[in-house]
Amino acid sequence: MKLLRTIDNQILAFWYTAPDERVWAYLATFVPATALIIGLIVQITK
Repeated sequence: MKLLRTIDNQILAFWYTAPDERVWAYLATFVPATALIIGLIVQITK
């Protein structure tokens, strides 16, 4: 649980967002990373 709190605080600090805008900060962080990972998996499995 402490790890999740640390990640949450780091994302909020990086994006300079208020806690009520946490969803947008997570989307801005994880959507590009997820797309990159999916792209790599597709390239590997071809």
